[in-house]
Amino acid sequence: MTALQHALLVEDSPTQALLTLAELEKLPGVTVEHAISLAAALEAIAKTRFDVVFLDLTLPDSVGDETVRRFCGAAPELAVVVLTNHDDDEQAIQALEQGAQDYMLKARIDAASLSRSLRYSIHRKRAEILVREARDEALEANRQLERRMRQIKCLYGVSRALESLELPLQVALADVVGLIPAAWLRPETIGVRLTCLNGLIPGGFVETAGFEETPWRLEAQVFAGSRPAGRIEICWPESRPAEGDEAFASSERELVRELARRVGQALERACVQKELVQLATTDFLTAAYNRRHFMQTAGAEIQRAGRYGRPMALLMLDLDFFKRVNDERGHAAGDEALKAFVILARDVLRDQDIIGRMGGEEFAIALPETTLEAGIIVADRLRNRLGQLDITVGGGAPLRLTTSVGVAECKVKDGEGLEACLSRADAALYRAKAQGRNRVEQAE
Repeated sequence: MTALQHALLVEDSPTQALLTLAELEKLPGVTVEHAISLAAALEAIAKTRFDVVFLDLTLPDSVGDETVRRFCGAAPELAVVVLTNHDDDEQAIQALEQGAQDYMLKARIDAASLSRSLRYSIHRKRAEILVREARDEALEANRQLERRMRQIKCLYGVSRALESLELPLQVALADVVGLIPAAWLRPETIGVRLTCLNGLIPGGFVETAGFEETPWRLEAQVFAGSRPAGRIEICWPESRPAEGDEAFASSERELVRELARRVGQALERACVQKELVQLATTDFLTAAYNRRHFMQTAGAEIQRAGRYGRPMALLMLDLDFFKRVNDERGHAAGDEALKAFVILARDVLRDQDIIGRMGGEEFAIALPETTLEAGIIVADRLRNRLGQLDITVGGGAPLRLTTSVGVAECKVKDGEGLEACLSRADAALYRAKAQGRNRVEQAE
């Protein structure tokens, strides 16, 4: 060791201090300072950089193992050689366990032993620091690997849930919310909420039980294509779990963005699927069911009514003299009139009632759990409401329309099917038209 070494002797006995200092001063390339108490020693190392400290165990303000523990705790990077009057192996081991690098009996101190202990303790401290740094690096690498594995597992589970063809969107998103906390330590403390803005899930959001908004949070906006579709919020109840020096690592922020991206793709697929279903099942103009889907849905209802012996009524409606509207006011006005009628009908009908556009200005309505008498009441209510409705169209006076309605109760006990029941309702409709229109007729 050719570089200048700076040593600190902590010794309260003047006689012992003089003897030890005299021996230390014999060492080439070593400068020495002296402190007589633990407090003075701590003050000295705060002001000056030392390479090694020769520390007496018995000081005015500290004694025994406590002296080593306090000093090493305050100066973990310093090499420490403990000085004592007692040849006690147990005490030596305890001193080493508290952080010292070597142990010397005062009675055997000389320049040679001090030189050996100085070099040994400095080398040992440097080796300890290197080992500690290597250990910390390995722990950090393992921690980062574990974090990444949790993130990968989370993304894998989220992808499986979102890509499942068997799970409804509401269930898939609830699964996603349940999977996200596992990407972090102590998942039981993490709250997650996923908000959906496009009406694809009831209530508009799913969240973990007991979710609370807190300042400790990660969040990302969800886009379905280029359209804002929701938000992911991940909250910690009190403070960020300790996983590193940063509040949130860049990989964690990237994870949340990736989760938002995958959820956005699922919402985009769901939107496209919803639009395809609407195109396949609804009339493009009025948003009522198209003929094919009405027949499927009403057919299922009439089968259910037959199984359980429940009543079901069907209405066939035709807007009176509708051709005049198209001829006199134009097809755009006619389109507005058809849309206004469906909106009015939905306002009059129950949620479970089914309305379909059968073609042109002709509509059919299925009324589950409804007798013939109740169906006639509904038909008259529709007819009266429509007759009082002013339909605003571009330019000119508002339109007034009337409707003719045929009503039939399905003979479910006789096994009558949808086509047969509709045929009877249609026959009643034609009688209503033949008898002057703007009226309700019941089927035979």
